[in-house]
Amino acid sequence: MERKQIIKTKLIDEVINKLWVKIIIKWEELYPKSLNDIPHSPFILYVRWEIPQSDMFWVVGTRKISTYGKSVIEKIVPDISNVFPIVSGWAAGCDSLAHKCAIDAWNKTIVVVWTWIDQTYPVWNAKLFQDIVNNGWAILSIFPINEPWNPYNFPVRNEIVVGLSRGVLLIEAQEKSWSMITAALTLDLWKDLFSVPWNIFHSQSTWTNLLIKKWEAKCVLSSVHVLEEYQNSVKQSFHAQILPLLWWIELEIYNLISLEEQTADMIADSLDKKASEIWLQLTLLELKKCIKKNISWKYVLV
Repeated sequence: MERKQIIKTKLIDEVINKLWVKIIIKWEELYPKSLNDIPHSPFILYVRWEIPQSDMFWVVGTRKISTYGKSVIEKIVPDISNVFPIVSGWAAGCDSLAHKCAIDAWNKTIVVVWTWIDQTYPVWNAKLFQDIVNNGWAILSIFPINEPWNPYNFPVRNEIVVGLSRGVLLIEAQEKSWSMITAALTLDLWKDLFSVPWNIFHSQSTWTNLLIKKWEAKCVLSSVHVLEEYQNSVKQSFHAQILPLLWWIELEIYNLISLEEQTADMIADSLDKKASEIWLQLTLLELKKCIKKNISWKYVLV
């Protein structure tokens, strides 16, 4: 028994070093805080690269994705991924396409696998897996070394993904679909659920339409219908990223407008500058989408 334990420890150490895997324990600072809110929060996470500490979003749906579902994901996911890293389980169909769309938009995507981190399953998805690794985005697992695929890992994996997600967007789901279990779990964990409507005669839209009809999911016709739910969070995130990049004069103007809507003359008086000097800075701030003019031709924050 001791010999087996020693061999396994060496194997784990070899794989961890080879794949640059980080082990994150539950009480460590890098452990995602959102996972503490799920009923069975994992004690150990195995991670390649870094898990974002920001909110994430799960785009999920059937493995037998339709042309309609493909078009919806390609239209909506790039915009959502500009704000939220896309987290998913890289299953066939909707999940894999959501990962690909985020990568194509040069945005972050995180895979939560239902095997150990040294496994590539399904094997036909190996290129996508490698693309995510090569771009420095995260691969995450809670399963022990050499853990193969098995159906019992699905609900465990899904709970992790929902736990990491601020919201879940359901694209297509027929009866007895794993996606419906995910939708129920999303609601149980008090996460935001969104759903895309479709043809009432098509089997893959039965549950997406029903969730909307029962007011359990918000109807989504474009990325705006998702992002408007998080308008304040999006603004705070954007401004937190842009403020350190502003010149000192731009920052002073920004701070004035944040207190009260301003005209160019009001800003010039406050800063003891000529209006002609202020116009250029105002134009630059508008181009950076930090400020805009309101109906009274005064400047306000975006």
